[in-house]
Amino acid sequence: MTRVRTLAFALFIGAGSLLAPPAVPAALAQVGQMDVQLAFSAIMNAGTRADRVKSITKVPSVGVVRLDVPVVPLMGSDVPSWQEFKIMVQRNYAGVSKLRKALMANPATRAALAKHRIDPSQIAGAQISSRGSLRLYIFSSWNKRP
Repeated sequence: MTRVRTLAFALFIGAGSLLAPPAVPAALAQVGQMDVQLAFSAIMNAGTRADRVKSITKVPSVGVVRLDVPVVPLMGSDVPSWQEFKIMVQRNYAGVSKLRKALMANPATRAALAKHRIDPSQIAGAQISSRGSLRLYIFSSWNKRP
């Protein structure tokens, strides 16, 4: 009886992994509906977040969200197109430029960008955790400059 339960449990677990959607790599994702407000906030507050970059001494992790991946909106979805992100960057270019310069001026963040092969001209905005982790909102390398 124990073998039957074990076999049934193993089949249940195996079937569950087959039905689960494939995971998106944490290091590189595209903006989704829930991230839109965070992306806009990161772009609009890029200048003030540049001031926080000076205090970063260690970057434990870097997350990257691509803004220029075309997203087919689902019914009732309000995900903006990547052109709207480009317009937002153009309107807040002084802050975005300040953020890019601050990230390159700090040795810890500069090394983290180099490790993940991120060109500073790709960066549109950032979120910075209290521990120094970065979540960068970028445009792809084929479309670096907004």
